[in-house]
Amino acid sequence: MRRFWPEERSLHWLLAVTFLVLLATGLILYLPVFAELAADRRLWKSIHLGAAIGFWAGLVVLVAGDTGGSLRHTAAEVDRFDEDDVLWLRWAVTRRGDEPPQGRFNAGQKLNTAFVFGLMIVFSVSGLLMYLQETDASVRGRTSAILVHDIATWIAVPLILGHLYLVLVNASTRPSLRGMVLGSVRRDWARRHHPKWEADE
Repeated sequence: MRRFWPEERSLHWLLAVTFLVLLATGLILYLPVFAELAADRRLWKSIHLGAAIGFWAGLVVLVAGDTGGSLRHTAAEVDRFDEDDVLWLRWAVTRRGDEPPQGRFNAGQKLNTAFVFGLMIVFSVSGLLMYLQETDASVRGRTSAILVHDIATWIAVPLILGHLYLVLVNASTRPSLRGMVLGSVRRDWARRHHPKWEADE
């Protein structure tokens, strides 16, 4: 069954690649253990800023080129919470009873998407303020942008690690990676994990 259209997969991989570049370059700039590697801070900062700009530019291009409306349709799906989603969250915590039926995205995926997009905005605004603090004397020392940027990083890293665990290690959810690589998933897997969506299709 087709689960993701090319526009959706492109957006996912744009975010994945740029985030990993941002995380790697941010850690090189931040952690003392990488002090020797970070000797040329201007280079690493340029790569860091370039990845951030690349993400937002790529997002604009993808949204502008989404003539079929697949990204808008996905955003509407992710933004919609129903009673089964609330029951699924309760089930995910307790693991009691049968898993409540889910649509194309389960409640955890919907929450993760909202958190990640919110974090990208927080990263971008705090990063812009940090850049202004370095380049504009009138802004220097007037914001807590570095602290906000750091907190957002410590929230984002566990989310990403959890996401990687679910798609690379956990046997029951690992088949979902096929959907983000090839666009389709096995119907039996969809019926087991996303029965409302499978029935609609």
